Amino acid sequence: MSGVLCFGGAVMDFVNDGHDHWQVRAGGSAWNVARVLAALGLPTAFAGALSTDPFGERLLAEGAAQGLDLRHTPRVDAPTALSVVHRTHPAQYTFYADGAADSRFSGVAEETWTGVVAAYFGGITLVRDPARDAFLTPARAARARGLLVVYDPNFRPQLADAYQEEYAQYVALADLIKVSEDDLVGLMPHLTPAEGLEHLRALNPRATILLTLGDQGARLIGPELDLHHPGYPVQVADTIGAGDASIAGLLYATLRPPPVPPPQRLAFALACGAAACTRPGAHAPTPNEIHTIQKETHP
Repeated sequence: MSGVLCFGGAVMDFVNDGHDHWQVRAGGSAWNVARVLAALGLPTAFAGALSTDPFGERLLAEGAAQGLDLRHTPRVDAPTALSVVHRTHPAQYTFYADGAADSRFSGVAEETWTGVVAAYFGGITLVRDPARDAFLTPARAARARGLLVVYDPNFRPQLADAYQEEYAQYVALADLIKVSEDDLVGLMPHLTPAEGLEHLRALNPRATILLTLGDQGARLIGPELDLHHPGYPVQVADTIGAGDASIAGLLYATLRPPPVPPPQRLAFALACGAAACTRPGAHAPTPNEIHTIQKETHP
């Protein structure tokens, strides 16, 4: 398999364990997805800006150790964005990111696309100025190149207006879209989740949508396709990064040879998300962890 480019942000998550004890862990939608894909053995490059500060150095070292291709990751003299996770199940975030490094991304060089078969775009960084256009431009380039384009808005209310201005452009470009019901309500507050889903499908009828439903599993919806999987019961450490792991799992199952039928893709995606929940923070599960969850549930 050839590689994936993950466009978006890398942040540091400050996670409250419920007793005012804080753990600091790497996070950010695109960073999480890239790490999961690398853990699954898929060549993956992170396309986003990292700070030159100590947190940026930590992200660089951890990403390299986890097998990420960081050749297309510029370093900028701006602080690393911070995400404070006040509650972990469900996750509740506050961002401290004005002028942060992730929003200083300015694009990728032509040679970055060599050997790339898919491009992921996700998270709040996509709508954070001044980088909004710098992310949308490669999304259009990926579509023009005929790559598999993946979009996950990961809606956050702090930038609701920016999300509502941008999401339709990414939806129109994408082959795979991941949303939750909270995403649908945030992006289209005048619609019910069911109406929002239909609006999303109308914007891009050819796209396949992964609609995550929390402890009710997920649906996989596309042209002549509407599947539901109840998910996998696991002991939850927290839900941070579970959605990122799910869309990474779906992307991996879509790209891996030989072709996998849609029900198996959905099952793998949800097992990947469930495995991520078994460890604190945005855990990148291994194939063994994912297969173990599937076997324990359906031996």
